[in-house]
Amino acid sequence: MNRIFILSFLIITFSLSSCVPTAPLSLEDIGTSLEDFGTAVKATVQGDYYLSGQHYQAGEKQFQQAVEEHPDSALNNYFYGRMLLANNKNKKGLLYLQKASKLEPDNADYHFWTGVAHGSMNQRKQERERYKKVLRLEKKHLQALLYYGHNQLLAKQYSAALKSYNKALKIWPDSPSGLYNRALILSKLGRTTEEKQAWLEYLARYPSGSMARRAVNHLNKLHDFSYRNYRLGARTVTIEKIAFQPFTIDIERGSYSSLNLIGTIFKNMNKGTLQVVVYQKNNKALAKKKGLAIKKHLLNKIPGITKKDIGVSWFSQSEKVTIQGKKLSADESVSFFISRT
Repeated sequence: MNRIFILSFLIITFSLSSCVPTAPLSLEDIGTSLEDFGTAVKATVQGDYYLSGQHYQAGEKQFQQAVEEHPDSALNNYFYGRMLLANNKNKKGLLYLQKASKLEPDNADYHFWTGVAHGSMNQRKQERERYKKVLRLEKKHLQALLYYGHNQLLAKQYSAALKSYNKALKIWPDSPSGLYNRALILSKLGRTTEEKQAWLEYLARYPSGSMARRAVNHLNKLHDFSYRNYRLGARTVTIEKIAFQPFTIDIERGSYSSLNLIGTIFKNMNKGTLQVVVYQKNNKALAKKKGLAIKKHLLNKIPGITKKDIGVSWFSQSEKVTIQGKKLSADESVSFFISRT
C-alpha cells in the first residue's frame, strides 16, 4: 500500500467520523415557514449528533425514515447519504448525496460529500469535478482544497496538487495531510532544499506516530539527521537530534525532552540495558565525554535507573545508517538501543 493512499485513507476516515460540515440555515434557503425552519434545525441537530457520536446505524435508520416522509428535502437526503457512506454503503450513499446537491445546487458541502463518495469508489474524475464545483462556489472551502490536492496527487499532477495544498495551508497551517503531502510532492519534483524544510515543518508539529517515522526516513535520506527513528525493544520511537552546545559537552536544553522520553521508555520496560552509542568523526575523546554526559543526565533525571542499566560506547568515525536501502553516514550522532542481559 503506497504512502499517498495510506494518508488519503486516514484523512477520509477522520472526516467521516468527526468532521461534520453543514450549511448555515436561513428562512430564505428553506422557505418562509417557521415550521419548516424548525424541522430543518431538528434534522441538522440530529444529523450532527449521529455523525459526531459515530452512531451511524441509528442515524441511517432515522434518516431513511425522514427521506421516505420528505423525499424532496435536500437536508434529509444529505444526512442519509452521509450515514450510508459512514456505514460503507458507498454506492447507495452517492445516490442520495447526488440528489441533495441537485436539490440545492449552490450548497458547497453537498457537492463536497458527493465528491468524497465518488472518491470512495475510485471514481477519480467525477470526484475531481465535484471539488472543482465546490471551489467555484466557495474558493476557501478547506476540505475541498485538501481533497482536491489528494486527488491531484494520486493522478501525479504534482504542481497542481502543490498549489491546492498551499492554499489549504494558508487557511489551516497545521493541517497534517497538507504538511505531509506538500513535502512528498516537493520530493517528487526534486526540489530538495524546499523538501527538507517541509519535512522539518511537519515534524515540528507532528513528531510522533507512523507518519512521523516516514517523514524522518525522507529527511534522513536527504542527509539531514535533525530527527532519528530508534528501535527500543518492540517500539520504534521518533526522537529529535541530541544536540550539544558548541565546543562543549553540555547538552542543549532542547534535547532534554528527547533524552527523558528515551529514559522513561527504557525504565518502563524494566529489562535489558540501555546502550548509548556516540559517533564523533576524528575525535574519540569528545565522543566519550558526550556519551558520559548523556548517561549522567539520564541518571539524574530518570528515577530508578542505575549506573549498571546504561552502557556507553564511543567511536571516532561516522555512523553508518541504512534508510530504505540507501547507505548514509552521519559524522556526529548519538544512537540508542536496548540490549538483552
